[in-house]
Formats: sequence, C-alpha cells, structure tokens
Amino acid sequence: MGCFSSTEVVPIDEDVPEPIDPMVALREEIERLRGELRGELPPMRASACKWRYMCTTLDKLRTLNAHFGYDLANAMDMHAALMYHIAEQDALDLREASDGVGTDEEKMGKVILGRLRENIILTDQIYQERYGRSLEDLVRGENETILGMLGGDSLSHFGRFLTYRTMSHPKRDALLVRRAVSGWGCADFILIEVLSTRTNDELKAAAAFYAENFEDEDMVERIKSETGGWGKKWYGKWIDTLVEFDRDESGAIPDDAADLAKQLYDAGAGKWTGTEEQVFLDILCKAGEPACMAIVAAYDELEDSKRTLIEDVEKEMSGDLEFAVLARCRPRVDFFAYRIYKACKGFGTDEECICRVLGCLDNGEVVNLEGRYNDIYKDEDEPYNDFKALLQSELSGSLLDGILHLLESTPPKLHWESKDVYPVKAVAEADGFRHHLESNFDEEKAELLGGTDMHGPLKLLNVDSHFLCEGYDYHMDCNREIEEVLDTAHLLDSPLPDEPQGAKSLIADLEGGITTAKQETEKNLAACEGSKAMYYDHSRDMRHNDHLLRQHIGDNDAMLEFCASRDADAVHEAVEGWGTDEDKLIRILCSLTKAQLVRVDQIYAERYGQSLREVCDGELGGFFEGSFKYFMKCVLTPAAELDAELLVESMKGLGTNDELLTEICCTRSNRELEAAKAIFAEREGKSADEWVEGDTSGFYTTFLLRCLRAKRQEGLCDEDLAKRQATKLHDAGFGGGDVDEAVILRTMVPASEEQVKLIDQAYQEAYGKTLIEAIEDMGGDMKRALVARVRDRVTYYATVLNNAFSGI
Repeated sequence: MGCFSSTEVVPIDEDVPEPIDPMVALREEIERLRGELRGELPPMRASACKWRYMCTTLDKLRTLNAHFGYDLANAMDMHAALMYHIAEQDALDLREASDGVGTDEEKMGKVILGRLRENIILTDQIYQERYGRSLEDLVRGENETILGMLGGDSLSHFGRFLTYRTMSHPKRDALLVRRAVSGWGCADFILIEVLSTRTNDELKAAAAFYAENFEDEDMVERIKSETGGWGKKWYGKWIDTLVEFDRDESGAIPDDAADLAKQLYDAGAGKWTGTEEQVFLDILCKAGEPACMAIVAAYDELEDSKRTLIEDVEKEMSGDLEFAVLARCRPRVDFFAYRIYKACKGFGTDEECICRVLGCLDNGEVVNLEGRYNDIYKDEDEPYNDFKALLQSELSGSLLDGILHLLESTPPKLHWESKDVYPVKAVAEADGFRHHLESNFDEEKAELLGGTDMHGPLKLLNVDSHFLCEGYDYHMDCNREIEEVLDTAHLLDSPLPDEPQGAKSLIADLEGGITTAKQETEKNLAACEGSKAMYYDHSRDMRHNDHLLRQHIGDNDAMLEFCASRDADAVHEAVEGWGTDEDKLIRILCSLTKAQLVRVDQIYAERYGQSLREVCDGELGGFFEGSFKYFMKCVLTPAAELDAELLVESMKGLGTNDELLTEICCTRSNRELEAAKAIFAEREGKSADEWVEGDTSGFYTTFLLRCLRAKRQEGLCDEDLAKRQATKLHDAGFGGGDVDEAVILRTMVPASEEQVKLIDQAYQEAYGKTLIEAIEDMGGDMKRALVARVRDRVTYYATVLNNAFSGI
C-alpha cells in the first residue's frame, strides 16, 4: 500500500455559472419601469395643464356671460325706456303742433321726418292711446287743401309725404298698387316701382292688406287684369312673373354670369332684327339684385357688345317693358336716383313721384340715395348734378323744408340703423369669432397657460382683443389646481428595496402608476376635446352679447344726451317765473330712469347753475317734503355712491337698520360691492367690514362679512352640485334641528343667483318645500340674511315693496 488516498479527484468545470442574485433582476425591472413612468409623466402633466386651462377658462366665460347677460338686460331696458320717453315727448309735441287754429308744420315735420321707423311706430301707439287718433289720421286731417278737396284728393304734397312715413308698410304699398290700377288705364311706372323694389314678404303683406280692406279683391288678379293685353304681351308676362312674389333673395351670384350675359346679348343687340323677350324674362325677372348686377357687369365686358346692357335695353325695347327691365338692371338705390332725376328733368316737376320715392324710403336710405345720385349724375349740368340743389330748384314751401330736414337731421341715437338689424349683426360677429377660435386653437398655448397660476382676466387662445365693451378685462381668481394623482416621491425617488418582497411591491406600484398615468392622460385629453365645443359656444355667446351690448350702450349714450337736453329745458320751463308747474315738474322727474335723471341733473347744473336736488328743495314744499326729497336723493345719486351712503345710513347713529344693511350686503353684485366699499373707505376712513363687525354679532356678522368679500360665483351653476347642496342644507338645519353654520356659509354665500335657483328646485323635489319655507322657522337676522340671498334681486325688491305698501 502506498501513502496516497484512493479517492477520485473531480476536475473543476469552469463553464458552470455562479448562482444569480434575484434582487439584481428585480432592481433592473424597477429601473426599467421607473424610466417608463418618467416618460409618461410629461404627457400626463401636459394633459392636466390643458384640462386646467379649459376648466378655468370655462369658469371665467360663465362668469363673464352672466355679467354680460345682466348688463345687456339693463342696457336693453334702458334702451326701451329711452325710446318710450322720446316717443312720449314726440306725441306731446305733435299734439301741440296740431292743437288749436292752424298747424305748426315745421314742428310736425321735425318729429315725423327726424325719427326712425321704430320711433314713429312707438309714437303712433302712444298717440292713439292718449288721443284716440293715429299719426296717419293726424297728418291727413292737418294737411288738406281746398283745391284738393274739390278734386277728390285733399292731401297737400307735404301731407302726402308725411303720410307715406306714418303708414304701415303693407298699407302704404297696398294703397299705391290700388291707386296704380284704379281709374282709366294703369299707372304702370308706379306699379313697377312697387313690384321691383319691395321684398317678397313685403309684397305678400301688401297683398294680404289689399284683400282684407278692398272688399276681398285679390291684388294679384287685379294687377294681372290691368296689365298685358293688346300691344303689351311681354310686359304682361313680366308682371305675371313678378306677382308670384318668389324673386331670389338668397344673395347668390351665378357662376355662369358671363354666359347669361351672352345669352341676353344674343337675344337682343346681337340679333339682326327683333328681340327675344322671353330670354330677358327668364334671366332677369326673378333674379336677385346681386345676380342682376353680376350679369350687368359681365355684359359690359362682352367683346361683341359696344354698349352697356342698360343702353342696349333702351335701344331694343320701349314703353313699360323697357322700364320694367331697366328696374332689374339697376341697383335699387340707383333706380330711385333715376326716378328722382326723371321727376325733375324736362317740363314741370313730378312732386308726387318725389314724395312717393323719398316718403317710402327710410332716412338712412335717403341719405345713401343723395350720395349715390351725386355720384351718378355728377357730369350733368347744374342743378341736376347735385341732389339737394336740384330739389331746392324744383320744390318750395313745407315740402322742400321737410325734405331738407330729412336730409340734414340726426336721429336721437345718432345713426339711421334700425334696431331690427342688431341681432343679425351680432350673430354674424359671434359666428365669425367662433370660427376664429376653432381655426386657431393652440394645444401648446393651452398647456402653457394651464401651467401658470391663471389668476387674472380671461385669456382665450390666439385672440388679440377679447372684448368690444370696456370694463370686462377684470381680475378673476383661478380655483382649480392640478391634482397630484401619483406619489412620485415614493415611486421614483425611494431607495431600492433590499429584499424581494419590497421590490415586487414597488414593481406593482410602478406598473399601477404607469397605468394610472396613461389613463389620466387619456382622460384629460378626452375631457379637453369634449369641452372644446363648450369653449367655442361660451365664447360665441360672450361675443354675441358683447356686440349687442356695445350697440345698445352707444344708442343709450346718444339717446340719453338727446333726452336729457330736452328734459333739462322742460324742467326749467316748469320752475321759471311766478309759481311752479308742479304737475309738469313731477311728470318729468318721475318718468325718468336713474341714469336719465343723473344726466339731466348734470346738464341742468351746467345751463342754469342749480342741481335738481336744489330745484326740488326750493320749488317743492308741503306734500313733497320729506319722503319725496329722500326719493330724489336716491335717484339722483350715482349707484356706487348711493350704496356707500346707504351703508353709512344703516349703521350710523343709535342702533342698526338691519333691513337696509342686509339689502346692500346680500343683493349687490361683486362689482357693485367693490365699488361701494372703495367709496365707503375713502369717505369714512375705515372699511365697511370694520363697521359691520362693530355693529352686528354672531352668525349674522359672519354671513355679511363673507358677502362683502364680493366673491360670489356669478354665472356658475351645476345641477348635480345643487342636489348635493340641497341635501347638505337640509341636514344643516333647513329641515329642522341643530344649525350647522359652516355648511350654510359655504353653500349660500358663494352660490350664484342661478345656482340658488337650482338648489331651490332640488330642495323642493327632495323635501316638498321651498328654501324660503324651509328657513321660515329661523329667527331674526339669520333669517333676514338668508332670505335676501335666496331670493333673486327682482323678487327680493318686489317683496320689499309689497311689504312696504302693506305696512309690514
């Protein structure tokens, strides 16, 4: 035996891998998932910023739309009040012009010829209510001539001119047609004038009036029976086509205008002999003015034609058909200019034509007609080259004075545009604004703005000028923050786990975080996309009301100045000399709105060196002492100053006038409160909050101070939220039991009027009673403050007035 062991030696296999630490793989997975999550966070934040921008902007748009709606309603009320006040005074002036012996034609003409159609209609209504006579009847009765009475037509030319302007349009046109088709023959030029220059609806209205007032005679059939016949075949067909009252009014311009012009040339000037009238009828008779003008322009450019379409029609046609075709070849205003020119050209003057043309046009149309006439006939000899000079050479007396006044007058609102076109223009403006927003929506800017604090005025995307009216680019707080849905500190920054269980838990959290991030991104982007329509709609509504408001404010400023000047002089007339015409003074002062009175006060002080309060103090005594003077103080003091004075009045001296204090604090808008508080602090040296805190106590104090913060969410409303709030209010004491003041404060103070209405509806549905009924059992100042907050402003004041009248 040797000295070595017989145990077999196993060789070492160098290719066998060493055991892998399971934590290495887990840590690698954690790092991979963290990288993936870091990649998902920027899109998630970007989407959250976009959604925050959209939510905040929609909040601001709701607030602004509530303000615009409120201000527009007030402006429209003011507009209606000023219109009525003007018409009321105009009716009185017309009464005075016709009262007694003789007629003050100048005064009558200034009223009827210096107003828009909308003013005349309102004045006519007031005149009929007060004096039992229409303006048309007034004019007819005051403008008869002896020669006219003998001849069967008693109106003077001036009277007829005014009558055209006081008649309703259907009546006027029906009477013109009636005159044209009555008697021996037919006045075809008048007939064409009416049928070619009125809209389809205007002609249908005239036909309806005709049938109703002329023994059920059909206007269309009567016209057909008076036209056409021997020698007038094509003229008769032209009229038959016109009286179908379906002329194209779409404003469309045909793409084949050049081809249609060529057809007209080939049917007329291009023929060796004769004219194919049917072609002219088919192309021109029912075409709208834009289409006709496009065809006329295309005709003038034809290589074959050596003349214009108008010149060729004058050459190829004659008589009534020529006149009818030419009426379609000229723009409406050019046609009327031509009628005035022909009425004055040659031997004698056709005053009836001048009265009819100018009397049937609105003031603005007459002004445009003057400019167009001067442009068309500028190369004519004097006086035919100047509209006004021509009329001065051809007319005289009251008719000339009236027409000159019509040309030179300025209406109370300083322009001749009818209020009927305001909504149409506002819609066009709003639609254009919406289209701009849709075409220029910028995702990156939305993300960028959503990442800022977003406090301040409204910021729409890629809009240079947000508002047409001033005063709406005010500060608004942003109450929406980006919600942190992931604990990124834990997921991304926590130390790597030392044991598998912790690593696996973190991996699960990371996978969940990645899923959450993707879902949040998708949810936010979907919400942004879904809210775009609301963003566009709310912005459109804002611009629509902004445009309407600007128009009404401009009108109101002008009409206010017009009325105030006239009223200031009327007040002076009432107090001038021995004694005071108290009836006249009270009638003037009590018929005006607050804004009107303030401006009358300013003008009166400028002209006569006294304020209206001083006039009332000096001229009104006895019955008018005390309450009436206090009333005059209230109506003559600007709103913010008055609210500041009323706040002082409610708390100064012995005791507190809680009714008045509650009224100011709980019913005013945010802007009204801010304005009143600023004046209060400036005058009293202390804030209104300090005064309220010193004069009240308990929950009542807290409620008023919260209202004075002027943070009401004006314009915001949410039905689902209202249902939850109704339940909370019921549980907080509205339904009986202990009162939770905190819940009431959080709910009732910031809620807008619109939201309170929704809460009231939800409360009634859930508990069978209104909020007012629910708080009935609450006592004292708390009840008073809640009632003022629950009721909208109009209802609140209606209730206050009713209680005052009832002695409650």
